[in-house]
Amino acid sequence: MNCLEFKRLALSEPNSSDVSFIKHSTACADCLKYVGSIRQMDADLADSLEVEMPTDLIARLKLNQELVEDNKSNNLKQRFAIAASFAVALFVAGFMFNTQFNLDNQISEDYESLLSGVLEHMNEQPITPVWDNQRANRTVNTLLASYDDSLKFKQMDNLQFGRICPMGEYQGLHASLETSDGIITFAYIKGDSIGDLLDASYEGYVTRVKPVRGGTLLIISRTQKSLDQADHDLEEAMYWDI
Repeated sequence: MNCLEFKRLALSEPNSSDVSFIKHSTACADCLKYVGSIRQMDADLADSLEVEMPTDLIARLKLNQELVEDNKSNNLKQRFAIAASFAVALFVAGFMFNTQFNLDNQISEDYESLLSGVLEHMNEQPITPVWDNQRANRTVNTLLASYDDSLKFKQMDNLQFGRICPMGEYQGLHASLETSDGIITFAYIKGDSIGDLLDASYEGYVTRVKPVRGGTLLIISRTQKSLDQADHDLEEAMYWDI
């Protein structure tokens, strides 16, 4: 597959599982950046329908504008300008009519259901974008503030990405961290915590489901070492104003 064929497919199927498409994206940095911008735009449009944050509307609108501006490229300026306007309009409409997802989703005591939802979401997007560290921290702080304005997040040098995403029957913050032993994924689900801390091997991953104030934290890794490091880093970073 050449670059032109890749970009044509990326416009119509940015998450294509075609082997040649995936192979080309790993070998061509320009095309990987191109399809990343398409996926980001699609995700921003979806987020505008999925997230209802009346207490944080101004912050999210500013964040949405930054996400679009960061992903602009010369050959996609017109598409992003139209998409940004459409995303903001849909976000405001969803806020006004109050018809979208409720972020106060309650966690049942079904660990497998929770892990399954997060892993299913991870598998649906095998390539997770890596953001500038400042952008990742700014985004995660804004999204956590939309859950609970007393929830704070200290600057993390290894934070790479963050977004509100649907994960099975739940919805929450999906983010990634770089550790000395590999990349880990973590999710924060607001609501009643699931119960006791649980470490488990699940579908080839080492996982930790951990009750925290205001919800449940899930950490998913390939190794125990990176999971423990991520848990320590997150415990240091997340805090609540009393």
